[in-house]
Amino acid sequence: FPDMLSGGEQQRVALARAIVPRPRVLLMDEPFSNLDKRMRDTVRDDTVALLRETGATSIIVTHDPEEAMRIADRIALMRDGKLVQIGKARDLYADPVDLRAARFFCEINEIPGALHGSHVETPLGRFPAESFADAFPEGSAAVVCLRPFGVQLVAAGQGIPARVISRRFNMQIDIFELAVQGLDQPLLARIRHAPPFERGDEVGVQIDPAEVLVFPAVNT
Repeated sequence: FPDMLSGGEQQRVALARAIVPRPRVLLMDEPFSNLDKRMRDTVRDDTVALLRETGATSIIVTHDPEEAMRIADRIALMRDGKLVQIGKARDLYADPVDLRAARFFCEINEIPGALHGSHVETPLGRFPAESFADAFPEGSAAVVCLRPFGVQLVAAGQGIPARVISRRFNMQIDIFELAVQGLDQPLLARIRHAPPFERGDEVGVQIDPAEVLVFPAVNT
């Protein structure tokens, strides 16, 4: 009976009822939110496959950026009721329109810096800032956003000196917290096939420029 169904079962029934009539346009407001992670992944993938098969135009509301990137042909990012950015998942990830958009679509290290010429100077080195350098005076505050997968660890004496604060294993990756001189917050690194560094070890840090975003420090 209906009152015997769990929340997840009710959610799946609601999805089925919405899709069975084969609508041409479908609006879903967080349709997978009440399911546990394993069930959510399965139901979401099956639902999206069925929608693609039927050719229905679907607008799916979600607050989960990973879910949006996983299922959407195009993503519309909204903030305070206004459209901030629209595009394919790869475009929004690689080229977010501002710092808040960058925070939404990926975990980042935020490194404060100052604008000098066409570069931003930080404790981790210099990073290009041609995209906004002309619009701000010399010495203006800026933020360098570094994705944790862009932090690489090497032997001490190479790269930027750092010390391992902690190391945690999370399925296929190791998560490091690193102390770097000049930074108030630990630097976060996510590394597959990590070298055998442990807590307290002195290491070197190298930065993959492909995982770096730079923004003026306004509206942060």
